[in-house]
Amino acid sequence: MTGRAGGLAGVEPIAAVSGAASSGLAARFRSYLAGRPGHVSVAMYDAVAGTTAVYTDPAVAGYETASSVKLDILTALVRRAGASGRLTAREQALARRMISVSDNAAASALWADVGGAPAMNAFFARLGMHATTAGPGGRWGLTRTTGADQLAVLRAIAYPGTLSAAGRATVSGLLRTVIPAQRWGLTGGVPTGVMVELKNGWLPRTSGWVITSLAHVHGAGRDYIMAVYTKNGPSMQSGVTTVQGLSALAWKAARSSTAAG
Repeated sequence: MTGRAGGLAGVEPIAAVSGAASSGLAARFRSYLAGRPGHVSVAMYDAVAGTTAVYTDPAVAGYETASSVKLDILTALVRRAGASGRLTAREQALARRMISVSDNAAASALWADVGGAPAMNAFFARLGMHATTAGPGGRWGLTRTTGADQLAVLRAIAYPGTLSAAGRATVSGLLRTVIPAQRWGLTGGVPTGVMVELKNGWLPRTSGWVITSLAHVHGAGRDYIMAVYTKNGPSMQSGVTTVQGLSALAWKAARSSTAAG
């Protein structure tokens, strides 16, 4: 992230799951995080198994998105484009900078284009993201959310429903341009050759570091989306390590369509 950014949200239950396999994964998330510093909200939906695992530390009310909200901005923008899924030349250029190198000026311009906090709050409500509130006064990175809420955005870009096929292709194409230096986090534990379309965020605050990661992971028979939000960590590297550890647990737990027959 080439700058800074924060908001307000509700709190999820400490663990919410669907399916026995997910219950086990949520427990593994919780066990792993018991030994990690800071606070974390994590959610993963396994499209092969059709299960969701969620763990959110309720000690804090809402997790700042930092630059991961840039994926929310892009999704709202593409949804507004309709069935064509096409952005204007100006929007496309700004979106590429916003996603590829996490440019903050580009994000601010597109946040304004899409209608700012009121429009983003309407977008969040439309997707059923009731624990997400847009950052005030143009401070998009201070949008607050939870891992479970952000699965709605990831579902919109990964699977049919909210966006047209063309719109989904626009978003995934831009996510594939993220520079190597920013491809950490939910790539942790994922084998080389598996597609990881992701957007990360990082933000130092007086209370500690905010580290966030959103991804669609698909390949080698697995297909899942995952969101991780950390806050109050002692360092950027500590937060990155936490996210990568959760990522490795998710990859191991993800159901393989090949193994499932």
